[in-house]
Amino acid sequence: MLAPTPSRLPMNQEQQGEFKRRRREKIIIGIIILLVIAITLVEVYLVRHRGESITSSLLAFGLVNLNTILLLFLTFLIFRNLVKLVLERRQRIFGSKLRIRLVLTFVFLSLLPTLLMSFVAFEFISGGTEYQLSAQVERSLAKSLALSQSYLRGMERKVLVCGQLLTRIIQEQELLGQDGRELDDFLRQSRQQYQLDNLEVFTADGNRLTSEDTTPDGIPGTDVDLLAALLKLDHNQVHRQMETSGEVVRGIFPIPLVPDSLSPSAFLVVSQLIPGPILKQVADIHQGVTELRRLQYLLRPVRVSRYVALGAVSLLVLMSAVWLGMYMAREITTPIRQLAEGALKVADGDYNIHINLEGKDEIGFLVQSFNKMTQDLQQSRAQLDAANQQLSQKNEELEARRQYMEIILKNVGAGVISVDAEDRVTTMNHSAEPIFGVAAKDALGQSIHRLLPEGESAKLADIMSWARQTARTSIERPLQLNLASHVLTLMVKSTVLKDEEGSYVGMVLVFEDMTELYRAQRVAAWREVARRIAHEVKNPLTPIQLAAQRLWRRYADRLGDDAQVFQECTQMIIHQVEELKNLVNEFSRFARLPHLTLSHEDVNELIRETLVLYQASEPQVVFEFQPDPQLPFIPLDREQLKRVLVNLLENAIASVNRQGYILLQCRHLPATDRVRLEVGDNGKGIPDRDKERIFEPYFSTKITGAGLGLAIAKAVISEHRGRIWVEDNLPHGSRFIIELPVSHKEPEPGGLAKEPDPAPIIAGDIGTSE
Repeated sequence: MLAPTPSRLPMNQEQQGEFKRRRREKIIIGIIILLVIAITLVEVYLVRHRGESITSSLLAFGLVNLNTILLLFLTFLIFRNLVKLVLERRQRIFGSKLRIRLVLTFVFLSLLPTLLMSFVAFEFISGGTEYQLSAQVERSLAKSLALSQSYLRGMERKVLVCGQLLTRIIQEQELLGQDGRELDDFLRQSRQQYQLDNLEVFTADGNRLTSEDTTPDGIPGTDVDLLAALLKLDHNQVHRQMETSGEVVRGIFPIPLVPDSLSPSAFLVVSQLIPGPILKQVADIHQGVTELRRLQYLLRPVRVSRYVALGAVSLLVLMSAVWLGMYMAREITTPIRQLAEGALKVADGDYNIHINLEGKDEIGFLVQSFNKMTQDLQQSRAQLDAANQQLSQKNEELEARRQYMEIILKNVGAGVISVDAEDRVTTMNHSAEPIFGVAAKDALGQSIHRLLPEGESAKLADIMSWARQTARTSIERPLQLNLASHVLTLMVKSTVLKDEEGSYVGMVLVFEDMTELYRAQRVAAWREVARRIAHEVKNPLTPIQLAAQRLWRRYADRLGDDAQVFQECTQMIIHQVEELKNLVNEFSRFARLPHLTLSHEDVNELIRETLVLYQASEPQVVFEFQPDPQLPFIPLDREQLKRVLVNLLENAIASVNRQGYILLQCRHLPATDRVRLEVGDNGKGIPDRDKERIFEPYFSTKITGAGLGLAIAKAVISEHRGRIWVEDNLPHGSRFIIELPVSHKEPEPGGLAKEPDPAPIIAGDIGTSE
């Protein structure tokens, strides 16, 4: 059978909207994070490289504010998601607990290092800024600046002093008027002696008096244009000029030929070169001082900008951790939610389901396993449905057979009990309930030996043991049970049950109540005995009686004094013969089945007529009659039923010893359409051991009496299709109960009708019968 194609879990409009919102939030958060990183980098660059302009400062602060706004917006988005998580948790939406735990875990894992890093960074920023702007750094930079300026002034003084000294020497030694070679030698020696970079002498009209080889390499010489420009300046002054190799400090000093002459005849140019690296260091020191003073003015904005940048990074890390936790939680809970929804559908019996989730991780493997499980379940369900259909058909057949067997067991008259290998009851029909005195539902699962008294269960155990040991499949044995209130004579048929391997698995026991059959057989036997006794004894009784009477008439006058003795003997013979005739008549009546002459009679009136005879003759006995005014007329033999009432009243009077209480009740039972007649007394009662035999012929608890009264009464009642039994009349005495049908059916031909099962008998005291 082909399984149907699994259905996929569809997304409703709310889920689609949620998916679009999440996607839009992801894009916005990604753009914000990129903008924050870019703006932070620009801020750092501006802080490090911005100049003195107000524009750069405003741009930096504007970027800080923009960065702050973006971070606040990012915080708002994440806070919105956190609020949504809390609301989902309160609404108990599936996966909300796991999401909160994952988010808290990510926040906790990122919060500690972020806080630690932020604390250390804040300390470094604060300490570095304070150190950078401290008074010690300011003094160091001021001293460095003063030292550099002192160095430059020293160079100027050196040029000035050396120029004045060399001018006086040239004038004193009159080197201008001598050979130019001596002047050159003097200048070379002086340059080396005073560590000057260049010494030149020019005439008043700008002609060079010294040779060019006196100028060292790398030091630019003084050209005519430069000299003309220098001559316009004040003499004996130092001037600085930037050159390619550095800054040159020059001094022009006039050399008069005549002392105190106002018009100099020549000029001495002294040059000292300050190298470029030294100038750069001096410029850096000057720029550092300037920057320090500017930073002192902008100390708070700079520190705030650095704090904002650090806070932005820290907040970005924290917010990223929160977002990452929410994203991971969503990635984990979404498939788990789908699995849970699918599991609920599977629990409801819907196996036609498939989860759309691709992944190579453990969750993807779990989803694949779930989809495979649902597919296997669907196939198994299809196979199971087919098997169930076949099994259902077989169960219907078995159920029909079981019901058929139950109907048979319910309607069979014998009690049927099945037990397992440990003698526990597995089945029990209703016919077995009165035998064991327990309901079938209460007997199931109990040992069959516990259903009987301890002494009687051993008899049944022997039969079952013998059945298990014998080679025959079934055996049949009689069983007599002496129960508390009655004695049962049963025929037990036991059938051993074995499996295919021949092992014992249980037994079926069929209990057939033979009590009434044996009782009927005994009654029939006694009737045959009574018939023969009546036939054999009745014939000689009349001749004996006639012979005795004849002897009395013939010899009474001849005996004289012995006549009295002779009379007593003959009268005794005649009397005993009469007693024997009465006994023979009783035997005859018992041997003959009663012949009923039915007519519709009033039982209440019949009881009153019978009771009148005893109320006058037994004044010491209290008689009470409780009639039923609604009692219907029933078909009965008036004389036969009156004889039964007389026998019951005689027994009751004897039981109360002619001074007690006798109650007669008569009522109609609509449920069974019967009339119930009860005769109860408060006498000594009937022992339990005699209750079962009280209706047997020739059984009596009295010294006198033939024991046929109750046997004949039972036969009469049975012929009326009724029943009679005895119960205890608590607290004392006994109560005989007769039930007669309202509508009479003719008895079965050939003997007494089968009597219904008697009502339960309660242990107590009992009366006598005759």
